[in-house]
Amino acid sequence: MGLPPWETSDSQLFVLITGANSGLGHSIAVRLIDEFLTSPNTPLAKHLILILCTRTPIKTRYAISRLRGHVRKVADYSPFAAQCRAKAAAAGTEYKWEHTVMRVHFIGVEADLCDLKSVYACAHRLVNGTVGSPDATTYDGLRLPHGSPGTQAFSDNVVQDRWALSQQPGSSGFQRSWGWGLSGVRIPRIDAVVLNAGIGGWTGVDFVMATKDILLDLCEAVTWPRFKISEVGTLVRPQASFRRVATAGEQRTLVEEKEGVDEPPLGEVFCSNVFGHYILAHELMPLLSRPASITAKAGGKIIWLSSVEGATLNIDDIQGLKAPAAYESSKQLIDFLVFGSELSAVKRVAATFFDVPDGSSKAEGAATKDKQAKPRMFVTHPGIFASEILPLNFILVALYKFVFLIARWCGSPWHSISPDKAAVAPVWVALADEETVENMDMHNIKWGSSTDRGGNERVIHTDVPGWGWDGTLEGAAEGKNRIGRRKTAVDLTKEAREDFEDMAAKCWRQMEDLRKMWESILGVKK
Repeated sequence: MGLPPWETSDSQLFVLITGANSGLGHSIAVRLIDEFLTSPNTPLAKHLILILCTRTPIKTRYAISRLRGHVRKVADYSPFAAQCRAKAAAAGTEYKWEHTVMRVHFIGVEADLCDLKSVYACAHRLVNGTVGSPDATTYDGLRLPHGSPGTQAFSDNVVQDRWALSQQPGSSGFQRSWGWGLSGVRIPRIDAVVLNAGIGGWTGVDFVMATKDILLDLCEAVTWPRFKISEVGTLVRPQASFRRVATAGEQRTLVEEKEGVDEPPLGEVFCSNVFGHYILAHELMPLLSRPASITAKAGGKIIWLSSVEGATLNIDDIQGLKAPAAYESSKQLIDFLVFGSELSAVKRVAATFFDVPDGSSKAEGAATKDKQAKPRMFVTHPGIFASEILPLNFILVALYKFVFLIARWCGSPWHSISPDKAAVAPVWVALADEETVENMDMHNIKWGSSTDRGGNERVIHTDVPGWGWDGTLEGAAEGKNRIGRRKTAVDLTKEAREDFEDMAAKCWRQMEDLRKMWESILGVKK
C-alpha cells in the first residue's frame, strides 16, 4: 500500500473543514476519521483526505499534528485496533496498523474569513494550484530539529524529540503519509466542504436576566437564550488596503494597496459566519461540481453550520449591523440560503452562485458550465455545547456546563455539551451516500446534533420558522409531536411557507449583489 493516485482514482473522499484547528472544527475532523476508519461500509481500499483550513500556518501545523496523533491512536491502540488484530489472528494473518494510518491524509490551507482577499487566494490555490502539509511536527505543531526522524532531512545522529509523532528512527514508506509532509498535491475534486468557522460577537452575559429566565424555564432559557450581550455594528478592517505580516527573513511588503477606495460597510459577524464562506463555496465550484450524467445528478456537498437558536432576520439589515443579535441573525440567513437554493422562485437568482467562476482551470472532475451537476447545500447545527465562542472565565464555563447537564436530564434533546457529540450531525451528512440523501430528502431538512438523557448522540430534525420540518405542510402535520420544538413555535401554514420563499429570494438577491460588488472592489476578477 502507498499514497493513493489522487489524479486518477475515485477511491478517495475529499473533505474540507474551515476552523479545523480547535473546538467544533477539530471534533468534526476527529469524528470523520473515526467513522471513516471504523465503519464496516467503508471499503478498505478507500482513503480519506482532510483539507484543514485555519487562519495561520502555525494553527494548521498544530491541527495536523494533533490529528496525526489521533489517527495513530485509532489504528494502533484503540478498541477498533484490538478488534482488527483479533480478526487478523483468527484468519492466520497479522494486522498492520501502518496500513490503516496510511488511509488518512492531511492537507493544510489558510484563510481568514474576515479578509476576503485571503479567501479568494485560498480558493485559487485549491482550484488552480498545488497544496501540501507540514513535515512531522511536535505535538504542539512546532518544527522538529533539523534531521529528526519523521523529517526529510533525517540523520542517525539526531536524538528523537520526545513529543514527535513518529517514534521509530528514519521514515519508511509506511510512515510517509503521516510523518512526512505532502507537497505539490493537486486536488481533483472536493466531495464535501463543512463551513464551520465563525464568531459569536458576544461580549458577555446579562446575569440578572439569565437567573430569572433559568428559574422560570431552564430548558427554554438555555436553548433559546435572551441573556447574551452582543456587540452592535462591528465591522471588519478595510479590505482593499491592508498590510501582509512578513514571514521570517522577509521584508514587510504592501499588498495591492488601493488608496481612496470607498468601501461599503462589512459586518464582522456576518463576514465570518456567512459571507466569507459564501465566497469560498462559490470559488470552489470547479471542485464541487461534477460532469452531469444519469448516475451523477448532484455534485459535492456544501454543509453549513447553522444554530438551533432563532432570530428575526431583517432583510433591510441583512448583515445584522443594527441587530442586537448579529450571530443569531447570521444563522437564520443560512437557513434561508440553504432551503431557498432549490426553490422555483429562487433558482434563477441563485444560478450565478453555482456557476463555475470564469478563469478557473478545470481540475479533474470539474464540470463545464453547460453540462454540470451542481453541488447541493445542506444545513446542520451542533445543538448547544460548551465552546470558547462565548467569553466566560473557567468558573462560569464549569457552571454553565452543569446547567446544560441539568437541561439534558430534564429532557432537552439539544444539549450535546461536548464538541465531540456536537459534531455528529455535520459528519453524518458528510458521509451519507447519494442514495441516503435522496431517500431521506436530506437537503430539505435541518439536521441537529442531539443527545438523550444518557448523553447518547443522535441526529434529529429541527423545526425552522416558516419552513417547518421539511418545507411541506404534510411534514408539519406529521411532526407536531417531534421533540426539540420551541414552546412558542407555531404550525407551518401555506402563507408562512410563501413568505419564507419570498424572503429566501430577497436574501439570495442581496447576497449575489454583495458578492459581485466585492469582486469589483477587490479587483479579483480579470
